[in-house]
Amino acid sequence: VRAIENLVFVKGGSFEMGDFKAPCEIPSRTTNRIDWSPDAQCLSSPSSKLRGANHLHKVTLDSYSMSTYETSFMDMEWMRKINGLPVADNKWDGYHIIEGEVVERGSEDYEYLLTRRKNQIAGTKNWQQAKDYCQWLGNLTALPFDLPTEAQWEYAARNRGENRYYATNNGYLQYRNGQYFNPNTGYYIRYTEDEVNAGTGLEDSLGKWPANPLGIYGMSNNIEEWVTDWYSPTYYQISPELNPQGPKTGKEKITRDGTGAMTIDRGPGKKGEDKYYSSYSFRCSLQQQTPAIILN
Repeated sequence: VRAIENLVFVKGGSFEMGDFKAPCEIPSRTTNRIDWSPDAQCLSSPSSKLRGANHLHKVTLDSYSMSTYETSFMDMEWMRKINGLPVADNKWDGYHIIEGEVVERGSEDYEYLLTRRKNQIAGTKNWQQAKDYCQWLGNLTALPFDLPTEAQWEYAARNRGENRYYATNNGYLQYRNGQYFNPNTGYYIRYTEDEVNAGTGLEDSLGKWPANPLGIYGMSNNIEEWVTDWYSPTYYQISPELNPQGPKTGKEKITRDGTGAMTIDRGPGKKGEDKYYSSYSFRCSLQQQTPAIILN
């Protein structure tokens, strides 16, 4: 039930997907605080051309729902325990990860892990683990849960396709002890503690920083999120307008977000790694055009 309660309904619509450009000179003197304007001429991100985000194209999406939060470690552990799967966390010797070993249920390490990671985001080894969790959730609830498509992820991150560079409450990254230049006063302004909405490291607890305007958390928290699409740097050039699903085949799956990533940044995720990465997580989506209804 919590998985259904923690859904944000995203009304469908059309938007221009991809790098919508940025001013070549930024008045705030920091790429963490950019205001879009129609005369923007420069690519927003250095990776846009390399990974194909520079091909701006129209996309129209049906309505869907997205999880308010990334999947928690505890929810992932619940699913894996029920299905007889190993704990999704690495075993340590006190200083280093022990290659190929995971924490064992019933051990002291496991009890400590449940306490330490109670409110933390689930890590993954690969895309398949994320896919399996969402499909299991679908089987459990008899609802069409799945990973979001790349287009759905970007549309939601950009507050239904607005030209927002970051998926924060105001479209800026405002770090603790961060500052920006105010051209109107000629002075640098430092963010107050109440204004902090992002960090330079991985978000260490669910909902630590404010949600975006749709009410979705953690889409600019430096943690990469798996989406359902195969990765291709040329896909945007041939993408259909209506509900694009990505290439039919490929070698790598796409991740969105990541360290300092913009809402338009895209790239291939790690594949088949032999250990769990806290920097690779996911959230599920509900692939139906109406909001989920909880029956009491």
